[in-house]
Amino acid sequence: MQKIRLFFTLFVSSILFMSLQACGSNDGPQPIAYGKDQCAYCRMSVSDPRFGCQLVTTKGRAFHFDDVQCAVAHVKKGNVAAEDVANYYLPDYSNDNKLLPAEGLYLLKSEALKSPMRGDIAAFASESDLEEVRNVHGGETLTWADLWK
Repeated sequence: MQKIRLFFTLFVSSILFMSLQACGSNDGPQPIAYGKDQCAYCRMSVSDPRFGCQLVTTKGRAFHFDDVQCAVAHVKKGNVAAEDVANYYLPDYSNDNKLLPAEGLYLLKSEALKSPMRGDIAAFASESDLEEVRNVHGGETLTWADLWK
């Protein structure tokens, strides 16, 4: 009888552990397979690491986008409820396109940037990096909140 109880306890513990692992994590961005992953909004291939971005839900599911405007439209359209989004991640245009949390980034909109869906918005970790690119390409600075207006 004790062997059955021990087996049952181990079995239930294993199932719980695997369930938690399967749920994923929303501790940060998940890798984007550029050229393979599809934009969750427009279904185009996410191909340009300078503009490919991501939202991660509170349950740990990652949605990839080829342009920040697609991410915004995806949420505005109700495909993912805003309250279910744990974080948005945008690539740092000037520093190896590392995905960083969107809030707090400096945004530049310039037609000269030519993003895949022509949102033409690049994100920067520092204001000085943004200014360097703006000196070359022109454009206007935006905030994260500006994208939601």
